Amino acid sequence: MKLSCFLTLCLALILTSISSLFANDVSDWCPDGQKAFARGMYEEANLALSSCLYNPPEDPVLASQGYFLRGETYFDRSDYVAALSDLDLAVELWPENAPAWRTKAWVHYNQEDYLAAIQAITMALEADPHSTESNHVHATILTAMDRNSQAMDAYDLAYSFETKDTVQKLQRALEREGFNVGSTDGVYGSQTRDALKACIQADCILSM
Repeated sequence: MKLSCFLTLCLALILTSISSLFANDVSDWCPDGQKAFARGMYEEANLALSSCLYNPPEDPVLASQGYFLRGETYFDRSDYVAALSDLDLAVELWPENAPAWRTKAWVHYNQEDYLAAIQAITMALEADPHSTESNHVHATILTAMDRNSQAMDAYDLAYSFETKDTVQKLQRALEREGFNVGSTDGVYGSQTRDALKACIQADCILSM
């Protein structure tokens, strides 16, 4: 498996998760930490979030987001013990925090603890079953476990009903890995699915 592709995919999924959370978060809680993270300034974000979390907000959802964000900064530096500690707090405070569950899955995946990764991504999908990101991560984990048929099912759930732009990103990712999709037309059809099947057989990791 290609580590660089894995890290690229992680970053893309993390940024998507953060954007989704920020879209629903209209509070002023820890703005320096949020802004630093959104700008990719993870060291600064970690410091700001740690300061804010010295006295966590009473709102469990806001506190969960804070621990999730700081967990992401630890994940970025490959400090998996600290990342899991914060992510565990995040999902304990707010069990519906799908992005936190998804990042827990990535951490366990990176540690090659695939059973724990499956458990975490299952919780993410229970919280948000229609998430393309979570279904994509699910497919990646299943591929690593050689559960190829289930991996294909997960990719189908991720992309069958997605927009043209998102499917085009998938097609370009497959092309970058050397798989023929016919054309990057944004249609999740037979050629794209055949390319995905070949990708699964090759244990590839798609950077989106």
